[in-house]
Amino acid sequence: MDDKLIKEIKGNVAYIWINRPDKKNALDSDVWFGLPKIIEEINDKDEASCIVISGKGDSFSAGIDITMFMSDMSLNENLSSTPQDRRELMDLVERMQGAFTTIAKSKIPTIALAHGFCIGGATSLVSACDIRLATKDAKFSIGETKLGLVADVGVIQRMPKIVSSGDMNELALTGRIFDGEHAEKIRFVSKVYENSDDLFEAGEKLANEISSNSKRIVQATKEALEKSSNLTVDQGLEYAKLWSTSFLVSEDLREGVMAFLEKRDPKFNE
Repeated sequence: MDDKLIKEIKGNVAYIWINRPDKKNALDSDVWFGLPKIIEEINDKDEASCIVISGKGDSFSAGIDITMFMSDMSLNENLSSTPQDRRELMDLVERMQGAFTTIAKSKIPTIALAHGFCIGGATSLVSACDIRLATKDAKFSIGETKLGLVADVGVIQRMPKIVSSGDMNELALTGRIFDGEHAEKIRFVSKVYENSDDLFEAGEKLANEISSNSKRIVQATKEALEKSSNLTVDQGLEYAKLWSTSFLVSEDLREGVMAFLEKRDPKFNE
């Protein structure tokens, strides 16, 4: 599994590469369940202030590896199943959902860099990340509709919090492929770039910018953003008030204020 996923730590940034370029980085079980394990490892060891997820070769990922998961899902030629088969399938889907939920709940912010194919399950994966950048010609889809399936690993739940309901409905119901430029238009991705080199350069710059801030404050800000998305404004303000009351006075605050007054970049403790 190790060669299918590569982890690199550069400064305060962790890079995770999906490394199956000969398979367009299709998500087999090793990648699907290995990726969240690496995310958890980076979180548990507090190895970085930001995590960047991308793919080796000419694509981010062509989505679920159908041939691998056909056997995992116990599908046969006539698509018949027993109650036990359905129970096992339910357990597998729950595990698959949990893998992307682990990414979404990472206390360390995540950036997805999508180029080439980013289809089906891969679109679900990037929807679980905090920030998404892409090349103009990247190919996204909620393509389960065309496979006779209902998308069930998170994109239908997460993407409506990113794009408008009309755009979401159109893409989910048609299952059509949409490119990076359309993804930027509907704000699924923050920005698009001409090619993968420009994309990776921009992703690295953004990750370094995030990691130049206090690690503790970055993580707390992500938590506040996540909680506020599920709260009323008043409830969100109450949460922020309680957080500030408990943690406002700190060395990070002192350094940030002094750096501002002295017109220099802050140097936060890791």
